[in-house]
Amino acid sequence: MDGLNDILKGSMNATNVTLSGSLTPEQSHNFIDVIKQNNGFLQKIHTEKMGRLTKELDAWDVAKGILVRVASGEKPNDSQRSALSKVGAKLDAKSVQLFSRILQDALEDNKSNPNFEKETFDAFAKAFGNDLALLGFTGESDTYDGTFKTLHKGWLQVVKDSSDAVKLTYTASEKVSNRLSALVGSIDPDIVSEARILINPSDVQEYNKELSALNSPLHLVQGGANQILGIPFEITPLMPKGTYLATPLKNLVLGVVLDIRRNRWYDAEERALKYVFDVFTDYEVVVKKWASLMSKA
Repeated sequence: MDGLNDILKGSMNATNVTLSGSLTPEQSHNFIDVIKQNNGFLQKIHTEKMGRLTKELDAWDVAKGILVRVASGEKPNDSQRSALSKVGAKLDAKSVQLFSRILQDALEDNKSNPNFEKETFDAFAKAFGNDLALLGFTGESDTYDGTFKTLHKGWLQVVKDSSDAVKLTYTASEKVSNRLSALVGSIDPDIVSEARILINPSDVQEYNKELSALNSPLHLVQGGANQILGIPFEITPLMPKGTYLATPLKNLVLGVVLDIRRNRWYDAEERALKYVFDVFTDYEVVVKKWASLMSKA
């Protein structure tokens, strides 16, 4: 937002408001940080700042029971060698744009507001962050056809498309508690202590109603049950009702390229200062076998 306060205090013309190009590295890091800080869910997952449009995300899959004893002077055989393999995913960022404007009335009202530049920057970043989080749950493809859900494949779609992830279904008559119990049973034992169940608030309410019908409703008075079989819930309205995802939150990755482009100009006809932010992003699940997704059959 270079010079916005100066523009507010000075004359408004096409020359002194026009600004095109990329944010500085410091501005880009700050923009991404504000995106994350202003969205509760994005704070909990892994945000990868990318220097290029593609980036490999590596993790190591280590087998259990691999310790052996080899006598001095002898070589270990193949079965005695540690089973260490690399797993992971690849980020392949594609562009999304945020178009915004500040009307002349707002510009005039904030001529003496020293914080207007920061407030505007934070507002743009917050709007960006909210939509990026939403896209992570609703994105179905990256073959853009003019609809929001085709901007990117979100985390749920990545899991659906993976042959390594666990996919389960349930019938409409099945209780939420039974669905979630089956989901917990499918979680990879290696990450069960780190796993969280991403769930819509409506499903949590239904789960608590089922518990109250079986037991004393004391837990409802205390704020409601927020876990099942030791696996905590990550309650978010972004998660579609009736769909459940179990995985470590840090297994979900939002990649954002540091080359963030910004254009600014004044539209005399609309009497508004206009902005376009162009950001390259991608969504990934690093270790697919650590994700269990349940949906209605």
